[in-house]
Amino acid sequence: MRTRIQSGTISSMDAQKPTSATLQEQLAAPLAALSESEPVDDDSPDSTPSQIAEAFARLLHAMRQTEVSYVNENQAGPDGASELGEYAMELFRQALGRAEQLDLEEEHATLQTAVIVMARWVACQGGQLLSLETVVDALARLANQKQDPGDLLALYQIMGEIMDATAVVIRKDLETTNPGRPWRILNLNRAIVATRTHQPDIMEEAFALLSEQFPQDAPDFFAQGMEQMDLLDYPPHVREVMDRYFRKWSIDRSLH
Repeated sequence: MRTRIQSGTISSMDAQKPTSATLQEQLAAPLAALSESEPVDDDSPDSTPSQIAEAFARLLHAMRQTEVSYVNENQAGPDGASELGEYAMELFRQALGRAEQLDLEEEHATLQTAVIVMARWVACQGGQLLSLETVVDALARLANQKQDPGDLLALYQIMGEIMDATAVVIRKDLETTNPGRPWRILNLNRAIVATRTHQPDIMEEAFALLSEQFPQDAPDFFAQGMEQMDLLDYPPHVREVMDRYFRKWSIDRSLH
């Protein structure tokens, strides 16, 4: 499910450079919980929790080798990082499904945070993200928990990293008949996060990109944005940017 963001709170976010060690630390508790809760009767087509944990161990080993090769200037190349990212996203899909099946809410949340770390690791290694659904869901959950403008600015920057690392074939956005496509939701959510930072320059950047890439969505987005300005009592400098884009797209819509 691709989720549109709402509102919420959370403590400050750590946006440090992602590494295999960071990921391993985050995965330890949820993978242990999954293995301990493994059901006896299991007819799922996915791997068992124990098999998922073993697969993550292999993934982390491969990530460490890739990091070492970069340090030694014997780079494995971005293709290797892309392949590891694609493999990881499938593992996360299965692990998240198991955590949900077993009602492990805390572990499910931790796994979603780890998804973002993995996506950022791929980006930092120069790789491409070949699938976005799991990442977009994780980013939306994180955004739903944030209220502090500083936290939201960090999240906005992380979303930008992930957008920049998204594979070209996804960024071409050919599947325009599907409103739930992850690339569209990511762009819309990033524009919402930009608004909630209360920083006009950030809003301008996000709104310009949204207007360019999704002109069919822009009128409704900015109309809904103006409704939020009144509902949540945004400050005048934020309202001014939203109002300007709203008026621009209202005129464009009336002319067409």
